[in-house]
Amino acid sequence: MFIDAAYRLVGSRLNEIISGFSNSQSQTAASSQPVTDISDLLDNFHHYTTPTLPHLLALLTHRATSFPPPNTSLIVIDSFSTLFALAFPKTMESTDNPQTPAKKSDAAQWAGSRRWAVMGDYISKIGRLAATTNIAILLTGQTTTRIRSETGAVLHPAISGTGWDSGLSTCVVLFRDWTFQTTETPSSHREYVLGVRFAGVVKAKGVSYEGVGKVVALRIEKSGLHEIKMNRANIRLSSSPPLPPTSIKRKRGEIADSESEEGAAASDQEFGWAVDDNALSIEGLPD
Repeated sequence: MFIDAAYRLVGSRLNEIISGFSNSQSQTAASSQPVTDISDLLDNFHHYTTPTLPHLLALLTHRATSFPPPNTSLIVIDSFSTLFALAFPKTMESTDNPQTPAKKSDAAQWAGSRRWAVMGDYISKIGRLAATTNIAILLTGQTTTRIRSETGAVLHPAISGTGWDSGLSTCVVLFRDWTFQTTETPSSHREYVLGVRFAGVVKAKGVSYEGVGKVVALRIEKSGLHEIKMNRANIRLSSSPPLPPTSIKRKRGEIADSESEEGAAASDQEFGWAVDDNALSIEGLPD
């Protein structure tokens, strides 16, 4: 089951992946075993579109008797963080309805507290749905940039918090980097590796890891994902120079549209790519 929360599902891309799976199945299956047809695989695929956060919450938390369909084993919710950003925007100012600074601050604090409450209720019901139906639920979201005086700009999950992070069993971060591989020639020439992406396991079965965690290199092709075997000694990842520390003129609590102290302080899941990016990624690669 695939649930669109921000972008439309590309049908041609889905057909390519299913075709690649069907071809690999036909190559590995024994002659006595029938090969599943693509149309039969598509019959087991269910697609939903949720344009707003209330639509998504109603679909998952106020379920009809026919949802999820029988024999469902996986539910993918794509770009769920977009719906939260649209439902709870950080900028609460309105030119049509001017307010005093005090009222603006109260409105921002109410929206922030409401955001954390909805997030906590949502992840708890998602976990209950997965446990009661024995279905794996995959959530995909984006990252945002936060400015810290000590480290400069760092990447942070768009949706995070104590209740949210504790409700997730496994977290994987996907990212790209300029990857170069040294050649065996006497010269120190390095070749750029095309199409390399990295998957970092930052949390597995409730156990969290530092930074981007255990990293695996992969390439996205028409038939799906393919792991890239790399020698850690011959790989060099680019890294940006760390920014010098700068002074902060105002504290976080003085900014009306900033996130609440409770959620921001409780969830410190920053991927740490701004500092020691090269060493962190290299250490995560398997030998």
